[in-house]
Amino acid sequence: MAKKRSRGLKSHAFRDKLLLNQWLISLFGIDPLVEQKLNGKLVRPFHKLAEPIRDARLEGLDKDNLHYFYHYLGDSPLLSSANPEAALPGFCINRDVLLTYEQNIVRHTQAINERRHRPVVWKYYQWLTLLFVEIYLDRFFGNREGLLHDLNAYVERFNSHWSEYVDVPPYNEDDLNKLCLQSATGSGKTLLMHVNLLQYRYYATKYGKDKDLLRVILLTPNEQLSQQHIAEFRESALSAGRYLQSRGSLFGFAQGLERVDVLEITKLADQEGPNTIATRSLGDQNLLLVDEGHRGLSGKDTKKNENAWFRNRTMLCEKGFTFEYSATFEQAVSETDQEDDYAKAIVFDYSYRWFYEDGFGKDYQILNLPKTYEETQATYLTACLLKFYQQLRIYEERSKDFNLFNLEKPLWVFVGSTVVKKIGQKEVETPNEVMLSDIGLIIQCIADFLYDRQTAIRRMHEILTGKGQDTGLLDKDGNDIFAGAFTYLARAMNDGETAESIYRDILARLFNHAAGGLLSLDRIKGESGEVALRVGTS
Repeated sequence: MAKKRSRGLKSHAFRDKLLLNQWLISLFGIDPLVEQKLNGKLVRPFHKLAEPIRDARLEGLDKDNLHYFYHYLGDSPLLSSANPEAALPGFCINRDVLLTYEQNIVRHTQAINERRHRPVVWKYYQWLTLLFVEIYLDRFFGNREGLLHDLNAYVERFNSHWSEYVDVPPYNEDDLNKLCLQSATGSGKTLLMHVNLLQYRYYATKYGKDKDLLRVILLTPNEQLSQQHIAEFRESALSAGRYLQSRGSLFGFAQGLERVDVLEITKLADQEGPNTIATRSLGDQNLLLVDEGHRGLSGKDTKKNENAWFRNRTMLCEKGFTFEYSATFEQAVSETDQEDDYAKAIVFDYSYRWFYEDGFGKDYQILNLPKTYEETQATYLTACLLKFYQQLRIYEERSKDFNLFNLEKPLWVFVGSTVVKKIGQKEVETPNEVMLSDIGLIIQCIADFLYDRQTAIRRMHEILTGKGQDTGLLDKDGNDIFAGAFTYLARAMNDGETAESIYRDILARLFNHAAGGLLSLDRIKGESGEVALRVGTS
């Protein structure tokens, strides 16, 4: 009998009850319910699976067009009959099965690379994601009853193992038609989506189900992302277009799995209109791809009517299938009625903790300045400008050292105050002046830096040669917040450069105008609200 929620039972953290993901890992002879060790240290099951293929030197294909990942995972002890955990209950992966899935992944990857100038080369976690989807779709189409049985066998083991926790409910057949990919921002979800579409097409055709669905729909948060997705589908040699623009034409009718109709979630409505589509008119037998899948999962009624978005998108695939993509399912569904449903649907978890651990994330500092910030803000922002300049200079002067890492040119981003805040229980727009004051502060700082050359050079000299006690850039404990931050520029000054020569180089590198000049603002035409900054006559 299922354990009921009570004071005597604890609730699982979301990340600890990703049952579909755990079950898939178990197919490789790794029992997620048993402590796993790697080199004598306790690790999570994901680390145990990933260890044979995490080396970046294994990326790419061999002369037989097979991923090196396939060879190293296939040759690892995980797939060996000598693995003591290889006899876990239910279906397991062996080398022959792995090869079949690998050949599919390679074929789909070559398909999306056909038109690309820079071919996609998968990272280990992307390859594992595609492998997990291969396994799932093969079982989903080929033996759905067996898939349901095996998943519930694992749920039963899970609940029995964690007897002091509230049970996770078993799967029912309706739970099987949704897969969620929880992947960090920047981890390549869009490219995975393209291959997921090809994987679904392949297995639906293989098992004679390719005529069951009306169309493929990609739901996006806004028109800008829709256009971006259409361009990216085109680059992957996949047919896609805006649904509202094609409505009434040949493409407005059901196209099966051959074309992707791209539609903003905000355009779904109860009634048909010039800029909306009645959700019911699209039917409920669709393959649905959902970008930013966490939207509308909070269960709160907001002015954006996000709970209606979730209801509408659910209607589209009641008899179809869904792939949802987000970096933040965990945060979106926490303590909601949908928490267990999403925990059971996440096929692969590469959330930010794994992304950062693999070196793809960003290091950051939180610099807590004293209350006298207004007295030091010009010096502080000058120091921030110097840090960005130093990154840019290192990137340009040592580019050969970084080629291996495919690094992009550094970017300097300012984050202003939110334009939405709560007053009581209501969310209201903050007056534009609040946001503009942040933007204006940055623009004024840049303008002063360009206009008052001598003051800028003096501040730079103090920052690069002095200490926090000289600049006033100290934290509440009296520590220099920029201590050790400018070693590359300090070496340059030791080699004979001066603050003045660095200033001139900043004008050339950052502002594209070696002579400097007054800062001008040009509003870009259109509805983007963007402003271009121009220095002098450049």
